[in-house]
Parts: sequence; structure tokens; C-alpha cells
Amino acid sequence: MKKTRILLALIVVLALCLSLVPLALASGTPEYYTEAAITKKLLVPVGTEYPAMSFVFSITPESYNESSAAADLLKLPVIGTQVGTTGVGEITISFDGERAAPRAETFEATIGAVSTYYLESADIFAGIAFPNAGIYTYIIEEARTNYTIVDPLHEALETSIAKYEVSVMIREDDDGVPYIFHIGAYRIITEDGDPGTDKVDPTPGGNQTTTFYSQMTFENRYVRTNGADDPDDPDPGDPDPGDPDPLDPDAGDSTFNLSKVVMGDLGSHSLPFRFSLQIDVPKLIPGYVLGYYKAYLVDSTGVLDPAIIDGLPSTMIDVDTTSNGYSYIKFPDNTAVNIQLTHGQSLVFINTPVGTAFSATETAETGYDTSVTIWNNSVLTSTAASLTAAGYVGELFNAAIYVNDAGDVTPGGVNVNDLPFYGLILLAVGGLVLFIVVKARKRNRG
Repeated sequence: MKKTRILLALIVVLALCLSLVPLALASGTPEYYTEAAITKKLLVPVGTEYPAMSFVFSITPESYNESSAAADLLKLPVIGTQVGTTGVGEITISFDGERAAPRAETFEATIGAVSTYYLESADIFAGIAFPNAGIYTYIIEEARTNYTIVDPLHEALETSIAKYEVSVMIREDDDGVPYIFHIGAYRIITEDGDPGTDKVDPTPGGNQTTTFYSQMTFENRYVRTNGADDPDDPDPGDPDPGDPDPLDPDAGDSTFNLSKVVMGDLGSHSLPFRFSLQIDVPKLIPGYVLGYYKAYLVDSTGVLDPAIIDGLPSTMIDVDTTSNGYSYIKFPDNTAVNIQLTHGQSLVFINTPVGTAFSATETAETGYDTSVTIWNNSVLTSTAASLTAAGYVGELFNAAIYVNDAGDVTPGGVNVNDLPFYGLILLAVGGLVLFIVVKARKRNRG
């Protein structure tokens, strides 16, 4: 009986030990970070030429060994450039702008219609002398940008509201010299303003496997539009988009044109060609997305009343209350709209943001071959025999130009205009026949 009890006890102990193995394995080897950097990420719609701008981050002492007493906060070294006489430090990250070549910031990727650029600071704790062992905690957040929006009608910048808590754990070596043992970084406020508890890797350059920069990131979003200087008082007929000239990429007051050209002797200049058109504007800054976008019907004579488009609901038509008094289509975002264009007409948008995606499909018309030429940012991107077109709105000239060619058909019978040519052919054939007959007679006589 005694041996049985001992055996059962050993089994229980062994079972308990085995139950702890998965927990030990799950914990893995702890990661210790000894460097930390700030990463600035700038998100812009595809094709946006963002300006040069700088971003300033504040690094504020929060606690020493979890104490926020004034005397303990004085123990925290200033990180970055000191602000006045406070213990707050600042670090600046400067973007050179999309037009700079080369630029300091790095292009990361374009996903969907959004391009991302990033720039990482150096190790913010490099060279910092901590007085003694302990845990030094700071709050890092974006304080301001040096870029001021000059024209709110054409651009918007959204700054980051993320916030991080960074704790620097200091130990002392055998000689009593303090050194960084570990840096813990936590995202305590997300980009959406929600509380966060995410632990992040602040190491400069990332782990070089799945990440290539510090994950202590701050995102800014920038959008802009080209087109009319005053979107409330545009001149959609300047220059004439009804007869687009690819050699003159100046878009005037337009941001995107959908144009129709008919070719061929049998092509009709009065036949309306049917389209389904949809635009999708960038959603990076929700407050910059309008309820609708202005589209004008234009030909070589100027701006037309869109009410002539068969089937277009009257609720989608409005009139400018400014001096021009033009009627326009209130074109919705992310909604396919059926429209019609005849030869020489264009649908001219004057306030779609850069990066707006467009997709158009023309209904096939019997007797016509259809091709479409797409211009993006003053660059001819494609020409193809197709009923569909898709692309993005760039900073400069943007258009989808549909060409319908009815071709030329030679009528049956003889065309009197060709009689001189037929006469020459008969004369040549007759001469050849006469030559052969004469030669044959000579041979027979011989």
C-alpha cells in the first residue's frame, strides 16, 4: 500500500511538471531592445506631389521607477533638443518632398490607391547618459508640423494623434556604469484616437526580416486637388476639353475629362454614345471627401446644359450660383452613372482630388470600332481597342478619350471618280495584248 501511494504521488508530480512545459515553451526567449527610433509615415493618394514638410515630436518625462514626483522627474535626461527650461525634448523628422531627387524619405509601397513614404530618426537614446540604474519612462507624441496649409480649397493635412510610452530599463555594470538593458515601447493611443496596449519593436531598421524600420510609427495623411483656382466659380471650357489636344497637356480648370471623338465618313456626329462612369475619390481624410463632385458637359461652343443627356435624373443637375451660371452634374462618389456623349463633347470634372480612380465602359454601337486613349498626369499611358477605360487623376492633364470609327465603305458598282484609273489599266492591258499578238504573227510567218 505504501509503495502504491508513493507511485501515485510521483505520477501526480510528473503530470504537473509536464503541464508546465507548454507554458515554458510558449514564453520563448524574451526580446531585449537596446535602441529606439521614431518612424514618420506619410500616406498620400497615388500620383500626389506632396510638398516638403517637417514633423516635430515631443519626448516628455513621465516617471522614474514609476514615481512622477517633481524631484524624480528631474532625474530623467532630456531627449533631443530641450524646450525652454523644461525637461521636455524635441526631435524633428524632415521630408524633402516628392519632387526632390534624391529625397531623404523612402517610398514603401502603393496599396490600392494610397502610396506610403517613410523616414526614420536615428537612435534617440544614443549618447544619453543616465545617472543610475532604474526605469526611466517617457511619453512620445507628435507636437506639430512646420507645414502650413496655404490653400484649404486644394489641400489638406492630417497630423498623427498616436502616442507611445517608452520605458528605458537601466542597469549598472560591475564598475557601476549605467547601461541600457532593455527599452519597452507601447502604443497607448492609436492613430484613430483609441486607447492601445500594443507592444512594439522600436529598434531602428526593424528586424530586417518582416520589418525594416522602427515600429514606433506616426502616420500623417496629405491630399490635394488641382483644377479650378476657385471650384465655386470655374471655367470648365478653358482650355476647350471638347477637342482635347494631347500636345497641350494644360488641363486648365479641369481635373479629368471623358471625351468623345467620332471618325469615318459614315460616322454620326449627332448619335449619342452611352457610357457608364464611376469615380472613387481617396478616403484618407474623411473631412476632405465631398458629397458630390462637379462635372460639366462641354463642347467646342462652351458649356452645355446637361439636361440634354437622356435619362439623367433632374436631381443630379444644379446651377452655379456664381457669375458664370453654368449648369453641372452633381456626380456622386463610388456610384456608377449612365451618361451620353456625342462627337466633340466632354464630361469635364473640376474638383476631383489627385488620386481619384475612374472607370468607364462604353456600350458597343453597331458599325463602329471603338478605341480609347488614356492620359494620366500629362503622360500617354495607353491606347487600345477597347470599350473600357480605367486610371487615376494626377496633378496635370488627365483624360479618357474615346474614338469611334465607322470607317469608309466602297459602294457597289463602278465609281465614276475612278474611271481615269480604269482607263489607264485597260490601255496598259490592251497594249500588252497587242504586243503578244504581233509577236505571235511573226513567229507564224517564220
